[in-house]
Amino acid sequence: MKTIKDIAEEAKVSTGTVDRVIHKRPGVSPKTREKVQKLLDKYDFERNILASTLAFKKKYRIATLIPSVISKNHFWHGPHLGMKSAAKEIQKYGVETHKFFFDQYDLKSYEQALDKILDLKPNGIVFAPFFYNTSLAFVEKLKEKEIPCVFINIDLDTPDKLTYIGQNALQSGYLCGKMMNLVTKPEESVAILTSQKNVGRHLAIETRIKGFLDYFSDHSSDKQIKKIIIDDFDTEMIEKALSRELESDKQISGIFVPSSAIFMIASFLESRGLNTIRTIGYDTHIDNLEYIRKGSIDFAIDQNPFEQGYMGLKILTEYLLLNKTPKPKYNSAINIVTKENVDYFDVADTIEYAV
Repeated sequence: MKTIKDIAEEAKVSTGTVDRVIHKRPGVSPKTREKVQKLLDKYDFERNILASTLAFKKKYRIATLIPSVISKNHFWHGPHLGMKSAAKEIQKYGVETHKFFFDQYDLKSYEQALDKILDLKPNGIVFAPFFYNTSLAFVEKLKEKEIPCVFINIDLDTPDKLTYIGQNALQSGYLCGKMMNLVTKPEESVAILTSQKNVGRHLAIETRIKGFLDYFSDHSSDKQIKKIIIDDFDTEMIEKALSRELESDKQISGIFVPSSAIFMIASFLESRGLNTIRTIGYDTHIDNLEYIRKGSIDFAIDQNPFEQGYMGLKILTEYLLLNKTPKPKYNSAINIVTKENVDYFDVADTIEYAV
């Protein structure tokens, strides 16, 4: 197994230079950096580092934190399975994964989970930062303790994260606005349906709504856009709210739901025979897939949840073991799922197979 000294001798440079190349620090000319990197690649030096980690039996603890997984139809089932798959792979390198969950609508539940993570004293954390101010305060604590953190699904504007993995929420909302504009007439109105429970808790959902509204604002549209805010995505609440709005405004021809609950709106419209109202939402869990196939959901944005969980854990592991600094962001593709291509996004089968 090649050592830093061996690499330095072959490259005719100092061990300090090799160390700077490995850890991507400045102070090395491009020509020398390229020469050293070729030798590192030639001898698979990163694999040697992993071997050394095993030899010294150094252990790492990574904490993961996402909302409680209610069912396989729940969005967070995807990141959970992604983390589960990655945890199996990194276990052989002496990395222990400690899973934590919380009620995404309960701040106290979230705070309790954060306290438990700090008590664990992990080497790093992968989490979905709900509750904006609480999350920023937590990240500040992690910074003080020199614990790197990776965000998934929800991004916060802070320089103290290691990286973010997920969609650009503003752009995805903007795209939904463009699609809605294409499938509705200028004189028709559009409704945005969201839950009061997500206000102040789920920044990605709020940002999607902003992106949606920005599209119409940027294109000087006179289209009427109504916000319908319900306490919860409960069948009875949805029926009451939509029945009232559709009765008072006969011009509503499209409904945008910036979350995975779009299937509940599709179910309501289908039961009332309101198949001409266009629907746009998020995620390709089993319930949404059913209504996309029937054409009751016109468009859904796939977020690739499995990849978010899997990449989050793998990237943090590479940082801890290999000192491999990731890019500031890894934005997931904004894939549009429709009746015509839905079979290529049947992630329920793909995820189960991957694990």
